[in-house]
Amino acid sequence: MEFSINAVTRRQLFQGAFVVLGTLVGSRVGYAAATARDAENAKALVGRLVEHILQVISSDRDSQGQERRLMAAIESQTDLSLLARMTIGRYWRRATIQQREAFVELFREYLLKSFTLRLKSYAGADMGGAKDHFSIIGARAVGKNDVVVRSRIEPPAGAALQVDWRLRAKNERLFVIDLVVEGVSLLITQRSEFGSVLERIGMDGLITELRTRVARLT
Repeated sequence: MEFSINAVTRRQLFQGAFVVLGTLVGSRVGYAAATARDAENAKALVGRLVEHILQVISSDRDSQGQERRLMAAIESQTDLSLLARMTIGRYWRRATIQQREAFVELFREYLLKSFTLRLKSYAGADMGGAKDHFSIIGARAVGKNDVVVRSRIEPPAGAALQVDWRLRAKNERLFVIDLVVEGVSLLITQRSEFGSVLERIGMDGLITELRTRVARLT
């Protein structure tokens, strides 16, 4: 099993690099309604996250230290337990407590390691600052709980990408829950892949496959 980017095509740099963030999904229960202030906060959050990621990649030459810093930055803007639970949908309710615990831990580790490896692979050490390759076009509240931040990413080579970041408010904070690259939702793509794997080999099979992939990334 691989976190899929083929359905969207490998459109250089961040389409592959941010595929992991595109899997994030949340529940509407208990979330505050999105407001105009949330839209401004969402723009600021996305801008800071991208700036920090590029700064770490370009300035931290220690591979292990770089990976730790990137993983911490990603995890700070996600709810990984919720992510794991919602990504597999109805299969979460069918899983035992032991299966849930094993899946959440493996999913977290694989998610973060995959993301950091993609970042380093696509961005390289000479990406430069965010101002050179990234701009925010605007933001708007959508539905009751979400904010969409529209951005433009210009890789060192290749065509520019339109990337929409969908965020949701939780406990007075905003978290990225989906990424839409050139009109294609990575969340929908990823959930479909998980569903296919689970239908074929079930929860224990998915856990085994994730454990194997984590070992390969270590």
